[in-house]
Amino acid sequence: MIRALTPEPLVKSERADWLLVFDAALRIGLFSSLDELFLRALDAWLEQLAPELRWKIALELYLDEQISTGRAAQIAGLNYVVFMEELRQRRLPFMEAEPAIGEEYEREEELLNELFGFANA
Repeated sequence: MIRALTPEPLVKSERADWLLVFDAALRIGLFSSLDELFLRALDAWLEQLAPELRWKIALELYLDEQISTGRAAQIAGLNYVVFMEELRQRRLPFMEAEPAIGEEYEREEELLNELFGFANA
């Protein structure tokens, strides 16, 4: 029997159990926030998926221009160069990043200076 890709909805008691677990994890200091807990849980879930499913999810988000090329590569479990090569081989479009402007540009410059020890010009 083939199982549907969409999981059965959680019953009320299962949902309540997960909320208790999340609350306890926050109280004992494992996570700084509920957002961090969710992000880590989602990353762990993503890592256990089959590579082809990760590719499909990444490609769906990437082609809808919802995520960057770099984030798509991460979701797919590939490094940036390999992801780009996959796009090229499949004749899929490469979307160029929009250049940062204003405060975003200044913040990127500060980060580069911090990371690589560039002298401020």
